[in-house]
Amino acid sequence: MLATTVLEIEKNTATIFDLAGSGFESTVRLAKSSPDMWTPIFMQNATFVCRALDAYIRNITRFKEMIETGEQQALHTTMEQANEIRRVLSGMNNNGKTLPSTTVNNERTH
Repeated sequence: MLATTVLEIEKNTATIFDLAGSGFESTVRLAKSSPDMWTPIFMQNATFVCRALDAYIRNITRFKEMIETGEQQALHTTMEQANEIRRVLSGMNNNGKTLPSTTVNNERTH
């Protein structure tokens, strides 16, 4: 949906290419994948996907509110908390082994 949003906002494809940078392609890789492959995956996992989307919508809505209302410290703190994902991901890449399960923001990780 990030790819769809970008296409809605920016009609000039050259601008999209210039602004995107190398990380954008990785971020929108699902959008470049076959809908024939992903549609059944999403449907089979509908409960989890919808729960994750609800959480994402709550988080992105709150993030937008912090920007709109000038909550600079809250915005900074939120981004610091989001950076915790680096530790989690680095554990996943630690010689092919994952770290033991821990709790991040009151949710269990694997």
